[in-house]
Amino acid sequence: MGRIVTVTVVDLTRPIEQKGFKSVALFDFTTELAPMKITDTSALQPGSDILKAATAFFANGGSDLLVAGKAVVSDLEVFDFLTLVAETNDFYGVNVIIPKANQLAYVEQVKLFVEGTQKLSVVEVNGLATEVQTVVDTLNSDRVVVFANAEDAIEGYGSAVSGICFPQDEGSITWGNKAVTGSPSSGYSPADEDILLADNINYVTEEKGLTITQFGRTLSGSNADVTRSKDWLNNRLAENLTATLVNSKKIAFTTIDLAKIVGAMDEVGLQAVTMGMLSEFISIVPKVVDIPTNDKANRVLRGVKFIATLSGAVETIELELQVRL
Repeated sequence: MGRIVTVTVVDLTRPIEQKGFKSVALFDFTTELAPMKITDTSALQPGSDILKAATAFFANGGSDLLVAGKAVVSDLEVFDFLTLVAETNDFYGVNVIIPKANQLAYVEQVKLFVEGTQKLSVVEVNGLATEVQTVVDTLNSDRVVVFANAEDAIEGYGSAVSGICFPQDEGSITWGNKAVTGSPSSGYSPADEDILLADNINYVTEEKGLTITQFGRTLSGSNADVTRSKDWLNNRLAENLTATLVNSKKIAFTTIDLAKIVGAMDEVGLQAVTMGMLSEFISIVPKVVDIPTNDKANRVLRGVKFIATLSGAVETIELELQVRL
């Protein structure tokens, strides 16, 4: 968190210093593997779960991947290991391979990590629909995306979805209705899919001859692409405003100088519109005459706002078909 610019995110999207928002790390908690960055799977052990997950990542569009592994003895080591790797590596997306036994404890530790570091995790949870439901029942997070798999063995859904979505510009892609290459459907009946959907658990399904993701929700019910967009805006606004303060001789409490603050925010907003993240935005600074004398004395500019309207996305369509003679 920067010390001279503090951003408060006011989330109006409900009901329903990192730079690498396209970077992904894959952690295997079933085997030991020293952290390394890879662009293909040649360095991974044949037949391993991490090879299967990494293959799914690259097959679906991913290009660069940080991999690391640690056989976990106690649940707390999950959080500790993620933290340790993050100290020397920059990544935003977090994929994990976890054993089916005690999945709740593992996902809880991942949740603590991503919420403390402003990252986004995509986790595969295995089991019957009711089993997966039990795993996530006590969790609520807009930073954890769960894809369910009816089989006990991992399929790599989290990595496949990450390969599809993270390389794309922030805000330019939804996580639902995405065709998955090289992976079968999650293996649930329509009734089970309804159970999962009601708890904001995602799955891969067959529809109209396509193998696609449904629906890209986080455990809180928000959309994964919205979480990523908010993180991008948060960091880019703070970076631009910090650069404006540092690179200026000074920003005075004058209309002309405060316009530089607006310009710094507008630059981010225009980029977000170009990327497809926002449909419109408004950058606001207070009028000079409205700034309290005490704030001027303390050299604090309050009341700065960036009001962003997300472009949104169509994920389902209701069609009325009229047939006449």
